[in-house]
Amino acid sequence: MSQRQALPIGIQTFEDLRTGGADYLYIDKTAYIHEMTKLPKGYYFLSRPRRFGKSMLCSTLQALFEGKKELFEGLYIHDKWDWSEKYPVVRIDLSGIKYTSIEDLEKQLTNALIDNCHKFELDLDNFKKSGHGPQLSELIRTLYERYQSKVVVLIDEYDKPIQDTLSNDDDLASKSLDVLRGFYSAIKASDQYIRFCFMTGITKFTGVGLFSGANNFEDITLDSSYASICGFTQHELNTCFGDYFDGIDMEEVQAWYNGYNYLGEKVYNPYDILLFLKKKGKFDNYWWDSGQPSFLTKMFEKGAYETYDLENLELSSQELKQFTLSNFNLPSLLWQAGYLTITEEIQEPFGGSSYVLATPNREVRMTLNMLFLISLTSVESNRLLKRNEAARSLFKNDLEQFEASVRAMFAAIPFNNYVQNNIQKYEGFYASVMFSFMAGLGLKCRTEESISTGRIDMTMESPTHIYVIKFKVNAPQPKDGERGEALDQIHEKKYYEPYLNYGRKIVLIGMHFNEKDRNLDWFKTEEL
Repeated sequence: MSQRQALPIGIQTFEDLRTGGADYLYIDKTAYIHEMTKLPKGYYFLSRPRRFGKSMLCSTLQALFEGKKELFEGLYIHDKWDWSEKYPVVRIDLSGIKYTSIEDLEKQLTNALIDNCHKFELDLDNFKKSGHGPQLSELIRTLYERYQSKVVVLIDEYDKPIQDTLSNDDDLASKSLDVLRGFYSAIKASDQYIRFCFMTGITKFTGVGLFSGANNFEDITLDSSYASICGFTQHELNTCFGDYFDGIDMEEVQAWYNGYNYLGEKVYNPYDILLFLKKKGKFDNYWWDSGQPSFLTKMFEKGAYETYDLENLELSSQELKQFTLSNFNLPSLLWQAGYLTITEEIQEPFGGSSYVLATPNREVRMTLNMLFLISLTSVESNRLLKRNEAARSLFKNDLEQFEASVRAMFAAIPFNNYVQNNIQKYEGFYASVMFSFMAGLGLKCRTEESISTGRIDMTMESPTHIYVIKFKVNAPQPKDGERGEALDQIHEKKYYEPYLNYGRKIVLIGMHFNEKDRNLDWFKTEEL
């Protein structure tokens, strides 16, 4: 058996990956690059979640345009590129710091310009123009005149300063957008000097001045021709990773990390796959634990979305692809950030498309729902440490333990959550909390599922049982021998019928909550 290629964990540039003193595994994406660069001029924008390989893609483009032929030996593009042409490449990377002020952004732009000037032995202080945008224009023009060649501009994570400031209560995100608009205006002003421009980010904000005008950026985010330009496909896992996946349950790998859909073949998050293999096949929340945008919790609170809505959202093409700071669309942001993915494209009869969204895989579903639970209930994560007992109890069909776990979870919700509202009066609150609680444990849950007789509040599945649940608030206490309103409604509407042929035992659960105690009043079960 041939020696395994080294996993490229922590490798930051294409050049290091190809010449870093080890035989690093590289998934060849240069066919996509060839397609994107074959025209004499091009402006492209690509949105992908964090840690999806955008920076490596920019680094590969840089090496290609700089004519580093030896790095591409054996790759698709090697014998298809004109290596006699070399271009000066200006690369701006805004991913390096956490932005907490406009001063942070101004300093990072200055440093980016200085780094590019040093690369070409120029002095930014000698530039006649002032301001980051005009200085970038002067840099591009100067390089064009010096090398008698058009310039390539690569901008990585263009929107990170806006992402970092989205959760601020002031208008810092808006101020950051204004600064970036002035900076990126240099690209349009320098059009005559530019051969190729490629920009990456997580979110497509309107109002930045990049997506309109004569040199409009072509958004390839949902272009099926580029669906797999970042991330790993199943075919790539099967053919490029040697024996790394020997003895590993590939169905579980798919359930945990696959599922990102950009209107082509689904892709895996590459960060997850590389860390999973490094940890010798241990399933864990690698991508999620690498850091979440700080805006998520606050946006959940502002959005007022019921958790289960995030498993079956429908958005128009316009809503999905971009939004403004003044008209914030949480589902669109969650999709662009990688917490939702497209499960279906709907061609509208009047033209255009709509998209159905859901979480892409188990890792995101579990962690997103746990974050939603913490946001919804204000319960600190360390007070939910015993939450796994709830899942274990269902796998053992120990309903007494399950009831105890549910009671403990609701008892942990701070009283202050109820002071300025009446959420404890509504079944939807308890349903949302229960869904987040159980889905955050990795259980397969469904809510508000429509059948001919009505909507089933919630179902949960274990390998041996299906649990059909009905929630009630302030219902009358059932007398001895009575089922109670919740179980009565399950029987009346025959909510269990869709599951009779699943080959698993069916358990009906009625949960009656008390507005005064803000917890279970009583809990009844029945096995069919």
